[in-house]
Amino acid sequence: MDKIPQYIRQLIYEELTKTDKADIKSMIKKELDAELKDKLDKVVKKEVEAVFKDKATKDEIGEISKKIIKKLYKDLSFHHPYIIDRIKV
Repeated sequence: MDKIPQYIRQLIYEELTKTDKADIKSMIKKELDAELKDKLDKVVKKEVEAVFKDKATKDEIGEISKKIIKKLYKDLSFHHPYIIDRIKV
């Protein structure tokens, strides 16, 4: 360690300030966010596409949609018939 010049030793032992630590933390956070966002977007997109290609999922979505439309129609026709009368054909 005697061969290391004094100014380098001083740089090595220099303590980081709160500002330095905050800057380092923010830089790391930005890099991680960017990297994870790209990878996460690709993985989620791939999984969603795989799920929606499945016939069972499409059938289930269709059945849920039908139930919602039926309930909406029933509610509108019994409780709010004036809304249906306002629909122009």
